[in-house]
Amino acid sequence: MPGLLAFHAHPDDECSSTGGTLHTYVNRGEQVVVITATDGAEGEIHNYEDPESLKPRLAEMRKEEMAAAMSILGVEQQEFLGYRDSGMMGEPSNAHPDAFWNADFMEATEKLVRLIRKYTPEVMTIYDPFGGYGHPDHINVHRIGMAAYAGAPDLSRFPLDEGEADWQPSKLYWTTWPRSRAQAFADLRLEAGVINEEDHARMQNAGTPDNHISAFMDVSDVLDVKEKALRAHRTQIPEDWFLLNIPDEMKPRLLGRESFVKIFDRVGAPAQETDLFTGLR
Repeated sequence: MPGLLAFHAHPDDECSSTGGTLHTYVNRGEQVVVITATDGAEGEIHNYEDPESLKPRLAEMRKEEMAAAMSILGVEQQEFLGYRDSGMMGEPSNAHPDAFWNADFMEATEKLVRLIRKYTPEVMTIYDPFGGYGHPDHINVHRIGMAAYAGAPDLSRFPLDEGEADWQPSKLYWTTWPRSRAQAFADLRLEAGVINEEDHARMQNAGTPDNHISAFMDVSDVLDVKEKALRAHRTQIPEDWFLLNIPDEMKPRLLGRESFVKIFDRVGAPAQETDLFTGLR
C-alpha cells in the first residue's frame, strides 16, 4: 500500500521535525511508515532523578517511548534499522563498532532498500547533507537515505529477495528548518534571556532560506497531538525545552508549519507545494 516513509536518526526525531505531517497523513488515510536508524542509547536523560542508573537500559526505554509516540501519532508501521546511537563526533561512542556512523555503507543501504520495497512508499523524507545540525547519525540518514532511494530499483546491486519487486518512491524530500523560523526563535529566546546578542546575531543565518523550500505543510490544527507525542519521549524532552514553552498564541506561527525541500520528483508536481502528495492524488 503506497504512502509516506519517513527515515529518521533517533527516537524523538520523527516528532520534532515531522510529527505534524505524520499525523496529518494518518488522518487522511495514507499509510505512514517511520524507520529509525538507531536505538538512541547515547542521548541525554531528562526528567529522572538518577539518570546515570538508567543508562544501561536507555535503548530499551527509548524503544518503549517510541511505541508510545507512534500510538499517539497513529502511526502503525515503525521499524528500527538496527544500529547503535553514534553520539556526537569525537566522543568515544562515535567509535563503537555498532554505531550507525561506522556501519558498512552497502549493508545499511541494503537494509533500507529492503524496507522501501516492503512498504512501497510514494513519498520519502530524509535529512539534508548536514543532517540539520551536524550530528553524525543525521548525516548518515542523509547518505544512506539518498543511496537507498536510488538503489531500491537497482537489481544489479540489490537483487530481489523472494516476494520482492523493485520500487522507487515518486518523490524524495529533505526535512528542514526555514530561516524565517530560526530567526523568529532567535528573537523569542533573546527576549527571554536564553541567548545573548552574539548568539542572536549568529542565528540570523541559521536554517534554509525560505525561497529554497519546496513544501510548507500546515500542521497548526494538530499541534496538540505533536506536543503530546514529543512528551512521550520522556527521557529526551526536558520539561523546560524551549519548543514546549512557546506562548500558546505564538505556537501556530512558530510551530504551525513543517517544511521540506524537494530533491526528486518523478510526477512533475509544481515547484511550490502545500502537500507532499501533490501530483500523486
